[in-house]
Amino acid sequence: MALVYVEQVEHLDVEEMQETHEEEIKILNEIEKLVTQYNMKKSNLNELEAKLDEYIDHVKQHFANEERLMKKYDFPSYEMHKTAHDMFLADIGYAIRQWKNFGDIKKIINFIFKSPEWIVLHINTVDAPTSIYLAKKMALETQKNEETPK
Repeated sequence: MALVYVEQVEHLDVEEMQETHEEEIKILNEIEKLVTQYNMKKSNLNELEAKLDEYIDHVKQHFANEERLMKKYDFPSYEMHKTAHDMFLADIGYAIRQWKNFGDIKKIINFIFKSPEWIVLHINTVDAPTSIYLAKKMALETQKNEETPK
């Protein structure tokens, strides 16, 4: 069983956003496997912590890239979308501090296990409309560039 499945989220019109979400879902499910193995003493803490670090880095890059695209194409709901990202980062930041500063890996694991609900909701209600807008703007940009004499 997995924490989250790609089929639970809307397919996005911007391929790089779609690929990023698929990668993130894969990492989350790898974390879930490692946590299960760790709890059964079949994997070590270092392996789990490395995968958690990979996930955190991926999320930060993911959000930064979406925000870059929204700015580039003047997305009208940029502030609302960025606020959702900032809130998620604040929540994960708290869990990371508990883990890194106090050795409480359960805080980050609990966060990871609760995050699929947020991820599915965010992709389906926030990223999907953003992707539609961005895809239209990207297509217009491509069309304009093709029409420009060289």
